Amino acid sequence: MRSENKPFLDEVIKRNLLPEKEVMRIIMAHRDHYQVLLHVIHNGLMRQSEACRLWADSLGVALMDLNETLFQPEVVERMSKKFARENIVAPIYQLGDRVTVAMADATNKSIIEDVEKHLKAKISVVFSMAEDILDAIEIQFIDKKVLEDISGKFDVSMIPINREIGKAELEKLAGDNSIIELGRSLMLLAIKDSASDIHIEPMENNILIRFRIDGVLSERLRLSLDLMAPLVSRIKILSGMDITERRRPQDGRLTMELANRSISFRVSTAPTIHGEKTVLRLLGQIQKRNIPQIEELYFSKEIYDWIKQLIKAPSGAFFITGPTGSGKTTTLFSALQRVNTPELNIMTIEDPVEYRLEGANQVQVNPSVGLTFSTALRAFLRQDPDIMLIGEIRDIETAKIATEAALTGHLVFSTLHTNDAIQAVTRLVEIGVEPFLVGPSLIGVMSQRLVRRICDSCKESYALPKEEVERLFICDAATEVKMWRGKGCAKCRFTGYSGRLGIHEMILVDDELRKLIIANAPLPEIKKAAVKTGYKTMRYDGLKKALRGLTTLEEVEEATFSPYA
Repeated sequence: MRSENKPFLDEVIKRNLLPEKEVMRIIMAHRDHYQVLLHVIHNGLMRQSEACRLWADSLGVALMDLNETLFQPEVVERMSKKFARENIVAPIYQLGDRVTVAMADATNKSIIEDVEKHLKAKISVVFSMAEDILDAIEIQFIDKKVLEDISGKFDVSMIPINREIGKAELEKLAGDNSIIELGRSLMLLAIKDSASDIHIEPMENNILIRFRIDGVLSERLRLSLDLMAPLVSRIKILSGMDITERRRPQDGRLTMELANRSISFRVSTAPTIHGEKTVLRLLGQIQKRNIPQIEELYFSKEIYDWIKQLIKAPSGAFFITGPTGSGKTTTLFSALQRVNTPELNIMTIEDPVEYRLEGANQVQVNPSVGLTFSTALRAFLRQDPDIMLIGEIRDIETAKIATEAALTGHLVFSTLHTNDAIQAVTRLVEIGVEPFLVGPSLIGVMSQRLVRRICDSCKESYALPKEEVERLFICDAATEVKMWRGKGCAKCRFTGYSGRLGIHEMILVDDELRKLIIANAPLPEIKKAAVKTGYKTMRYDGLKKALRGLTTLEEVEEATFSPYA
């Protein structure tokens, strides 16, 4: 690659980011202006997004974030992977008669002509970093057929018949090139499909591969049962597990490296009657996972205003509750991002670290060396923190330190596992924290669930049956109520849904609620007092979003089963 962008170089010198002599030294060493962009980014002279925006503007082309872009599979299929890698280009989508293509060398006329000949179409060029394009190529060119082709390359004669496979043999099987490629490709396909989990399940006659997408498991493909031992052994080796132990559950973690990011998985195995079931949970795309703005999380106006009020509080504890995978961490980091300024000392203790927040001091739990939530929190209190985020309140010691910190001038964010916000108000008391600590420390509790969002490409409205109107709403049964659903199309894999959004309920803790908490009052009394502060149930929020056409009635009813929801 030999990119040229003199206007960018002039701007770098004009802004005093680099002296002219250093710019010229980099160019002479590499004969490539793009290396100056990399130098500016990697040395922290500009944020990557800002530097890339300046580079693209200097070239007169648009900047494309490939991590946030939806690729059209039929457009990707028109280019060979070999051609894409050799030229560092990625076809994205087609509008009219033009195909939008991401290029690192975005003004190279020779490459542009070659791409147009290859695609047999005129192209619109956008700029993306070379490393991001290479990552996109590796992910977007993976599909079910590719995995089936890779699995067919494995030589099944390598597997011993009618006897236990020893450690050395398992290591040899796991090190086979086709198995290495199969394991990596399986993870890449999950990333492409925006899956949160990969389930590798031994059946009687084959291996069932299922992905959890938008909270729902769906079959992705089936593989030969001969691949079970090699594939699971490969995953175990990467995760630091004992490959010879197949009779008890094991847990581990692995990280898959791409050109410009690392993707972390939590791995769990469990013995079944047909062999070991393995589940890989996608924990986060390290370095590249963007924290959404609070405005992007579909809060109602009232809850949005309350959150803005709480995160500006000088001290107190704010908890978010919900089951695993309900978006609690995303909400907390969106809140942290809003208040993150150089004047504040923000410290987090997490397991695992899912987002990277520039300016925050983030700590990963490591029980093997004694670094637990409680030990880290005790250290935090000696580090002069303004805001502390605790990934989860799991035990009485952590809960007590958190409430005491909230009472001594610190703002504390954390999560709890309860069904709803009402129960969360008294959860700390149930853990073992004295009510006289919980009441004064608590400033707010929010509960949330994720529901599937209706696909915009196939959304349609329908009239709600009269009996449903009567059941759900306080109105005349003759009133026409319009709801929405997805018909199903290729873009949503004929599910009618694409993506997820949150539904919420929130309690602002006032003086009356504090008195009830201190008195260890029953939940119905606490709910009655919460209603006076403006509390509305999660079902109420869900129905409003269903009426707006964001989700379906079925999704809301399934998510809000709690008696307090």
